[in-house]
Amino acid sequence: MFRFVPIGGFLGAGKTTTMLNVGRLLEAAGERVAVITNDQGGDLVDTELSRSAELAGVGEVTGGCFCCKFEDLTAVIGELEAQVHPTVVIAEAVGSCTDLQATVVRPLQQLHGDQLSVAPLTVVVDPMRYTIMSQFWRPELGPEPDLAYLYRHQLDEADIVAVNKVDLLSQRELDWVLGDLRTRFPHSTVLPMAAKTGSKLDELVACWSLRGDRRPFEIDYQRYGAAEAELAWTNQVFELRATRAAFVPADWIRAFLEEFRRRTPAGALIGHVKVRISAAAGTTKASLTQVKTDIEFDVQASAPANLASCTLNARVQVTPGELERLIALSLEVANREAATESGPRRGEVFQPGFPVPAHRM
Repeated sequence: MFRFVPIGGFLGAGKTTTMLNVGRLLEAAGERVAVITNDQGGDLVDTELSRSAELAGVGEVTGGCFCCKFEDLTAVIGELEAQVHPTVVIAEAVGSCTDLQATVVRPLQQLHGDQLSVAPLTVVVDPMRYTIMSQFWRPELGPEPDLAYLYRHQLDEADIVAVNKVDLLSQRELDWVLGDLRTRFPHSTVLPMAAKTGSKLDELVACWSLRGDRRPFEIDYQRYGAAEAELAWTNQVFELRATRAAFVPADWIRAFLEEFRRRTPAGALIGHVKVRISAAAGTTKASLTQVKTDIEFDVQASAPANLASCTLNARVQVTPGELERLIALSLEVANREAATESGPRRGEVFQPGFPVPAHRM
């Protein structure tokens, strides 16, 4: 019997950082931790990052969310159990996914309860994103947009709301976010933390030993599907080659993401844009999670490179054609500034399919 820990939350909230840093914390305490990433496509930056985290095991479920790929999820869990014998499995759901209680938590508990116990559902929140999204819930502003509806339902089903990145807030901002969450979602345990620095991750782990609410939860799947369809999605891999002197991967990434930010249409939501460059001398990875937030580097190699592999993941509220144009223009600028050329890109640009869960209990 091992502990299965489901983690949800919107794109860019810091789920992967939370999962990996908690995993390291648990391993230091004597647990054997495996993690599972999840996405609508393959070639995940987060999976590559997870494999470098030196945990007991890493699995991934691609081609759809856990709810629609439930049998794939249980197969990956079984493989990890056979290969590494984990005491804890932490699984991070797709950032545009909700209804996890009914389609993942309860089915796992009822169909596989002899194999695992399910921890309370944790939903990770970016407080800056919450401040923006919560404005759409004011009745005087008119009908709630579908993406705000999806976002609200992620929180509505949460047993634990883990408010991440609190180290970036003033005390006044933090007090407002925590107070508003506790008022709107009184059934949830609201916990401030900072996954990147490790602040209060031990308190989050302590909450996982409690019993989840598991209450009935209703959602309009037409609105849920419409919300996901507002996002263009891509995972791409390509080669970068220096045309003159060796280039600095961090400079290339910064130029790419700054141009992407500059060209994103006004009002369009950036779920996240993640870039990972792997070269002989090391790896550099950074993310852009909103138009008005800073570029965040998770790892950064200082040595220049002549040849490197680049993995790009993007989820943005534009059409697939517009996302492809944003990427092409940003590549042009980054290549010019870093004196590089990029090879053919492998990976499609698409919109997520309509969610059709395998089980709903």
